[in-house]
Amino acid sequence: MDLAQRPPYSTVDFKALAKADPDFKQTWQTCSGKLNFQDPTTLQALSKAILRVDFGLELSLPDDRLCPPIPNRWNYVSWIQGLLDSTSPDYTNKYEPDKEVIGLDIGTGASGIYAMLCMRSRPRWTICATDIDKASFESAAANFAKNNLLSRTKLLQTTSEMPLIPLEALGTQRLDVTLCNPPFFTDPTEMEKSLSGEGKATGPNAICTGSNNEMVCPGGDLAFVTRIVEESLALRGKVTWYSSMLGKFSSAKAIVELLKSYSITNWAVGVLEPGIKTGTKRWIVAWSFDDLRPRHSIARPPGGSFPHDLLPFPTSYNIPLPSYYAGSTANDKLNDQLSALDLTWTWDPATAIGVGEASENVWGRAYRRAYERRKRDGRVEMGGTIVMKTKLAFRVTVVQLAGEVVLEWLRGDDQVLWESFCGCVHRWFKQA
Repeated sequence: MDLAQRPPYSTVDFKALAKADPDFKQTWQTCSGKLNFQDPTTLQALSKAILRVDFGLELSLPDDRLCPPIPNRWNYVSWIQGLLDSTSPDYTNKYEPDKEVIGLDIGTGASGIYAMLCMRSRPRWTICATDIDKASFESAAANFAKNNLLSRTKLLQTTSEMPLIPLEALGTQRLDVTLCNPPFFTDPTEMEKSLSGEGKATGPNAICTGSNNEMVCPGGDLAFVTRIVEESLALRGKVTWYSSMLGKFSSAKAIVELLKSYSITNWAVGVLEPGIKTGTKRWIVAWSFDDLRPRHSIARPPGGSFPHDLLPFPTSYNIPLPSYYAGSTANDKLNDQLSALDLTWTWDPATAIGVGEASENVWGRAYRRAYERRKRDGRVEMGGTIVMKTKLAFRVTVVQLAGEVVLEWLRGDDQVLWESFCGCVHRWFKQA
């Protein structure tokens, strides 16, 4: 399987894993096919086996540090990869093997798991990794060395007084993305209550071996990620995408509301539900000061996982095709209409996909009339709009089998402009 585009986990086949990994086979046979997720040794054996079999990675962990559930960790990394792939300045919406990416794993932990998964699956990625805990920092460094990843890692042991995103100390001017699995609990008492299942319908799925440094900080995950948001207000475009996992839905909700209060309009939310007992439900929030818009399926999780008011504005719009637009009729109509507008437009008839960029509302009636007058008077220069700032970039796909035209918002800050464009194209296909 191509690790660069490996899908998220929905489940783990323990029997197949036992066949593929001799060490885990012994654990599987000892427990007669019923894993004890409350046993730290079993959890370590499972995580190490998944890493060996699925990623070719080796893992060493101190007994008193958090054992990462790999499906949950990979699903976060996979989501981040989709976020970056869908916001390429080239509008490719796919993995670009030659693209170099620099990320930051805030609080990498004793396993260094996020950094290792990122670098193992994407060979052109470099990951900066920080941690304030000396034992965790040294353990992570040993894991990077064991897996021949040190040359692609920038390691920095930080202090509580340092920024969470210490660009200067890391010796880098910008980052493509930050990842973070923050301490979830406000104090040890809250952690003990949560891990005992107090106040919950069911107890925890698996035992937690994390230390206080890994699991607890004043204010919990909300306060920690709020610090990242506040630092992002100063750094802005020096980081393309800021992101963090959150352990409580209430914290994810509060972070989205905080972003909205700062008039940050480009954000994405995700839900991690690996579907196995070692995977606890988690939430992701990411935000950007850039105007490249993520793919709809990345930014807005399906299934009502987030209330509507916490979701970013839709970046996809589907137009049903009337029955008389059969064959290439819809393709021709779309290409003819967009080619006539004062915008840049590239159309591939073989795939029925086109990409366009507009500097303003060039499809409005007043603009089109003025544009036609300029053309008649010889005052329109070829490619004249290319040098102007792109206010809206979009992709249009004619999906004949589904009988629809799909519009995707690729770039822009103006929600009204995007809505206006969608309405314009929709009207084209309401007309015979």
